[in-house]
Amino acid sequence: MPVWLVCSMALALLLSAAAWGAERLLQRRGRTTRWLWLAAIAASVLLPLAWLPGVLAAMPAEQAQLKLGWFVLSTGMLLILALRSVWLLSHQRRWQKSTLLGTPVFLSGGIGPCVAGLLRPRIVMPVWLRLILPPQQALLLAHEQCRLAARDPLLLAVAYALIILMPWNLPLWWQLHRLRFAIEVDCDARMLAHGHALRDYAIVLRQHGQYYSGLTGASPIVLSDPLALRRRRQIMGRFTRDQAANLL
Repeated sequence: MPVWLVCSMALALLLSAAAWGAERLLQRRGRTTRWLWLAAIAASVLLPLAWLPGVLAAMPAEQAQLKLGWFVLSTGMLLILALRSVWLLSHQRRWQKSTLLGTPVFLSGGIGPCVAGLLRPRIVMPVWLRLILPPQQALLLAHEQCRLAARDPLLLAVAYALIILMPWNLPLWWQLHRLRFAIEVDCDARMLAHGHALRDYAIVLRQHGQYYSGLTGASPIVLSDPLALRRRRQIMGRFTRDQAANLL
């Protein structure tokens, strides 16, 4: 089984390198990339699992602790996601139903802007949003509407479900990082395709990007890295409106 573990991680590394190169090509052509990274995660998990039954059957009894360790890691990750679900539910009770620029939203004390929930995703905005200018409110709201329309929470939930099956495979976590970044880049392109000005949108990212968060089911993610925000602005600068429209 140790050989199978090493081969599984090696396969994930190869798929990561291939997806990295394909991502650059697709971005230059103004194409969506989030599905590329989800496919890399799925292949990195499902292909090795196809050979797992034979590996387990041939595994010596003295290596049974590897199976136990695998079970503990997967169970631990599942428990963390469950605890985050409880955390989300506890906060939902304090959210206030409201409208922002005519759009139904939930107002929270500190969560958001984000799309929260899996079965019934909804837009969650922090109360401080009412203190900024209406044009900036509109951009932040449009950003979350793009995420909602693209079903980004469901996409991330599928990725997490796959990684639960093989949480010890470290390249998978890097693939998840790239998927999260690709989701934001694709959303940026859709914002430009809808006619939002690049300069105004970039200013909103710079001023309020540190608050951006998303929730897939109950798993919060925060993409607030200044380097990631700078990279997103660079990619947007290469988009033409026609290229961005390819992602709609």
